[in-house]
Amino acid sequence: MNEVSSESGTEESAFLVRQPVFTRDKDIWGYELVASAVPVMADGKLASSFAELVSVYQSNLANLDGGFVEGKKILMDIFKETQLSCCQLPERCDQCIVGLSQEIAAASACPSFVDSLREGGVGVALDEGIEADIFKHFADKCDVVKVSLADKTPQEIVKIRQKYKGYDFELLATDVTSWEAYEGTRALGFSYFQGPFFSIPRIEKGKEISASAVSKLQLLRELGNPNCEMEELATIIASDVSLSYRILKYINSASFGLKNKIKSIQQAVSLLGLNEVRHWATVVVMTDLDSTPKGEELAFMALQRGRFLSRLVEGMKGFKYSPNTMFMLGLFSKLDALLSYPMEEALKDIPLDPEIKDGLCGTLNEFRDWLRMLDAIEIGNWAIANDILSRHGACFTDAATQYMKAASWAAHQLPDMKK
Repeated sequence: MNEVSSESGTEESAFLVRQPVFTRDKDIWGYELVASAVPVMADGKLASSFAELVSVYQSNLANLDGGFVEGKKILMDIFKETQLSCCQLPERCDQCIVGLSQEIAAASACPSFVDSLREGGVGVALDEGIEADIFKHFADKCDVVKVSLADKTPQEIVKIRQKYKGYDFELLATDVTSWEAYEGTRALGFSYFQGPFFSIPRIEKGKEISASAVSKLQLLRELGNPNCEMEELATIIASDVSLSYRILKYINSASFGLKNKIKSIQQAVSLLGLNEVRHWATVVVMTDLDSTPKGEELAFMALQRGRFLSRLVEGMKGFKYSPNTMFMLGLFSKLDALLSYPMEEALKDIPLDPEIKDGLCGTLNEFRDWLRMLDAIEIGNWAIANDILSRHGACFTDAATQYMKAASWAAHQLPDMKK
């Protein structure tokens, strides 16, 4: 993909993805930041030192939520040997856990770099599989060992767990792609878990969907009705106390700058317009489906996906689907995980384009291709993401820029949607 230009020392926009890391209780312990290339500074130069690397990540996280996620760890990898320098540690880096690969750990400057990190309260994570003679130099200085489950059998994972018994560090299972893998590594004593498992619906046989979820699905069906008139939409919203409260709070917020306070749902719908209210209410209902940490992360993903797809296709000449269609594709793509319910059943009677429904349910069509691209980005498979973007005439670097903007938008929307 050639994102990096070593001749000029500059780089075009790169994807930066935040991957949640869960605890044994399915709370969010931290976020691993995964980049498609060496991050760049504001002036376009590559981050060539540890301080510059942290600065890039801090500025990107500031766009999401005002800085490093409060109380959460931030895992970041060292990309090259020049970043093994920290004469003076950056401010607010005590939440960081710095990842060291085999290549980086073998560098001559790494031992003193790790000592400096430890003195500054910065955590250290080692990749499992580092050669034994290198590992022994860092075993008592690391906080976490990352164990990738990719291409490993259960027997191999058990052996790895046994190998690390007696050490003080915690084990982080990465590339966890199923709830079975999560439960298996949890049973083995792993402390932390990262991977797409949490975005896969955890469906229990015989378990009925909750009454609350049924009510919200009914709302989604009514909101999606293309024949719904303004008065009927106002009635639908007024029937849900939480939705009514939030639309009035939303429209009376300072961002609208209204002189007179809006006191009724009918007034709000008339002022905002039918399509705007339908769009807003659909997003609110989606973010309400699961209030757990897992659910909040899924809601963030759904919002980011929808915004990213809609803004990406706006800049593509001759694209046959509307930005709103693509927003709905991204928004509904995590509905099954939010409900822990099969997608086919969740989408039943919701008035979406049949082709969108097919794509959401797994049929290999153009919509499914876009969802595969999103999946590839979220797990850091840049080759597949770039291939799909190229086939659809989208630029990888433009997409990277829109992805970060979508993350910022979703992060600022979600708190208001949850109130």
